[in-house]
Amino acid sequence: MCEVVTQLPIPYLKLGEGPHWMEDLQALIFVDAYSKILRRHFMMTNRHQVLHIDDGGEQLGVSFVIPVEGEPELLMIGLGNTLAVVRWSPLDPDTHTVKPTILHTIVTDFAFNDAKCDPQGRLWAGTLSELNEKVEPLEYDTAGLYKFDQDLVRTKHFTVTLSNGMTWSLDRKHFYYIDSFKGVYKFDYDDTTGTICNHQMLLDYKVAGLLDQIPDGMTIDADGHLWIACFGGSQVICVDPNTGDILRKVAMPVSQVASVCWGGEDYATLYVTTGTLGLTPDQMAASPKAGATFAITGLGTHGFPPNGFKANLDKLKKLMDGGVNGCK
Repeated sequence: MCEVVTQLPIPYLKLGEGPHWMEDLQALIFVDAYSKILRRHFMMTNRHQVLHIDDGGEQLGVSFVIPVEGEPELLMIGLGNTLAVVRWSPLDPDTHTVKPTILHTIVTDFAFNDAKCDPQGRLWAGTLSELNEKVEPLEYDTAGLYKFDQDLVRTKHFTVTLSNGMTWSLDRKHFYYIDSFKGVYKFDYDDTTGTICNHQMLLDYKVAGLLDQIPDGMTIDADGHLWIACFGGSQVICVDPNTGDILRKVAMPVSQVASVCWGGEDYATLYVTTGTLGLTPDQMAASPKAGATFAITGLGTHGFPPNGFKANLDKLKKLMDGGVNGCK
């Protein structure tokens, strides 16, 4: 196997996050974190759409984007410490602005970070503690991992510092989850009830010798192996979730490797977003591709279509039509 890392014709970002493959459009959708911008790149034509979120200046930025199943123009987003929904069509202009509908506000938490939907279409979204300029937490264990069911009822499942990548085992018996300042966890997972328990450390970066880097975004392949973006580590690693062993390392031409997802016609392309967060001018000069988006091919494996949010569409549309600002 000989992987090939290719830079995509996408603008450089401060922090690209939350990549999600839209199969019907053959497009990659993701956020420019620390801004209020969604981006959608059509791989067949290289058309690039930009959506600006106008929330009146209330929140800091957008952290994730996930389509609503059955209504692909509706997108769930993490907007600061709120869960919101916006409508965005491929028929909209390449540069467009919308106002969000706020569904939930978690007043006790600083901001949302990564999110993903489980096999039943429930939305799992984590928050992060406030960080300083060195990307270090001001306080530990002030954030959480939350689940939103189809009726948008919120449940907190875990207390964390910086919630990040998540994915589920192929047999739906385990949930893999990253708290970036602690490591990669493995939980028992009940697919019927959407509950997790019995967490254990799967991969401690310090113990594994992955110094000066933290685990960020994560996905799973058809062999059941985890692919993890190493922020500050200039690499993506492949991990055996049964043993915690690192099976493979793919070098990247930038240090801040932020997130990963499978896509392409056969889901054999691993898309990788990166950032420039806090880099000095000298560091930027030494890493001219920082903030770019990449495609890795030739990995000898593939992933699966991502899950959308299976919302109660009647309830969601009523909230949008009424401009209701959701729940605290």
